[in-house]
Amino acid sequence: MSEQGGGEPSYTVSFWLKELLVPVDGSGSSMKALDLAIDFAMRYGSRITVLFVCPDASRAESVRKQVEEKASGRAEVTFKAVSYDPSTSSVANEILKAIAEGSYDAVIMGARGTSINGDINVGSVAMAVAAHAPVTVILVR
Repeated sequence: MSEQGGGEPSYTVSFWLKELLVPVDGSGSSMKALDLAIDFAMRYGSRITVLFVCPDASRAESVRKQVEEKASGRAEVTFKAVSYDPSTSSVANEILKAIAEGSYDAVIMGARGTSINGDINVGSVAMAVAAHAPVTVILVR
């Protein structure tokens, strides 16, 4: 919040973050990213699209339920599940495709997903999205 001229507050951030894309995989990190997006929605009226990308959509319903529980009563979210062929694409490519096809102002995502390598601080999907997205990317740890 900043003050302009007549002392009225100006919520510039509400114009920067109108449309948010939140890729989730069910991990704690992705759910923390959703919490941040929900906070932006509550404070600034941001609209949230949650994206679940998986080679087979069998987990989509359980992730959808997690998202609905997290957002319940706090913010309205649109949930999209995308399945892809791992031989021709990747999770990062599908997220970048969603960004290109949508009109998002920012992406908020977990820095690490469900990978088993605990030695890394930022996962390969987060790195690829942060490096190639044409919009602001906020990584949540």
